[in-house]
Amino acid sequence: MNLIKRIPTYRVLFIVAFAACFCAPVAAAPPYKAASQIDWETIASHSPHFKVLILVKSERSLTLDDLALLAEEGFTPADRDPGLLLGLEQAVFAGHLENWIKVRLPSYLSGRVLEHFVMSGVYGVGFEVEGHEYNGPLELQITAPREGFGKNLVYADQAVQPACSQNMTVDSAGNRWLRARLEHVWYGESINFCFGFRYEVNVSEVLAHDLALSGKPIGTEIPPEVKPFLERGHKIDPGIPVAQDWISRGGPGPPDARKEYRRLRRFIRRNVAYDKRKRAAYFGGQMIYSDLDLMYQDVDETLNRHSGACPDTTPLECAFLRARGIPCLAAGRFGHFFTVLYVPGRGWMSTSVTPTGIPLIRSPGPDLVPYQRWEPKIPLKTTHWKAMVRIDPMDKDESCR
Repeated sequence: MNLIKRIPTYRVLFIVAFAACFCAPVAAAPPYKAASQIDWETIASHSPHFKVLILVKSERSLTLDDLALLAEEGFTPADRDPGLLLGLEQAVFAGHLENWIKVRLPSYLSGRVLEHFVMSGVYGVGFEVEGHEYNGPLELQITAPREGFGKNLVYADQAVQPACSQNMTVDSAGNRWLRARLEHVWYGESINFCFGFRYEVNVSEVLAHDLALSGKPIGTEIPPEVKPFLERGHKIDPGIPVAQDWISRGGPGPPDARKEYRRLRRFIRRNVAYDKRKRAAYFGGQMIYSDLDLMYQDVDETLNRHSGACPDTTPLECAFLRARGIPCLAAGRFGHFFTVLYVPGRGWMSTSVTPTGIPLIRSPGPDLVPYQRWEPKIPLKTTHWKAMVRIDPMDKDESCR
């Protein structure tokens, strides 16, 4: 019996690619010292829920009791099933910074925050053709993992099933678009994209672009290349009355991006409930679109419904911030969409940073740009959107606390 035939094709592709990306050649990583220049106590006071990776070492083999103890403190395995850690003497765990600051480990356990690491993995997206009457060609474009703040992409690969002609292009914002042309698709056919990647991650550089940790603006000058991100764009209209009313309630003078973003988040929490069902349906393979642009609600619809997920609140944030005179753009990583805004004298700052995020898209201009597009615009169901990663420390091995 051929057991492989009983496994869905996209799973075989995903598993093979996951193994291949770990065996693929990559430029040698530079030797890093375990720098202790990051003031984690201060960062915790500003961003207590910042996700950190902890290299935990044990004087004896890790047991279920050890995993349970760490879980109670808020730390879970960062890159594999807990059962795979049993018997090891060191492993990487993930948790919130505030938990690490206050944790007290037993004497036989020690740990340290990873400040440089390699993140390897596989990212995959699957579709199913839902157009009952359609029988013809289809061209799909989807963004592949790209570079991001503090994340240097040192290896990348991709595969598409069914096999088809494909090419990779890079736009002005650094987005890597994979274009795949299938000559013939029909109702019920599955199409699967799989991307292998490897990043060298510098956590200090990630933190340098965290809006919550940025200092006050230095001056008020906005460079010419940034000014277009103040303009009206597709699905981002700073002229809507509700945005104008919001800016009228702000203080006089040039805006402080940090303070204005905090004020905007309070407004959104009061007026827009998070749409958990929309998120669950997308990740659960239940959403069907003929154009992914439809996944992003218009700002007026989000405010009238008093409900939206991150694809909906991101254009809302951009509209309000541009109305306040703060340049900004829409961006996305695996699992989340968010806003990146410009702080004079400090550069582009992200409203959502995480060391293990997989960057996918950054709008190259004032428009909101979906991370997928296809022609003709036939109904497609997103059957899966998933990623697996492995974490390998780059820091020189030093003592843990």
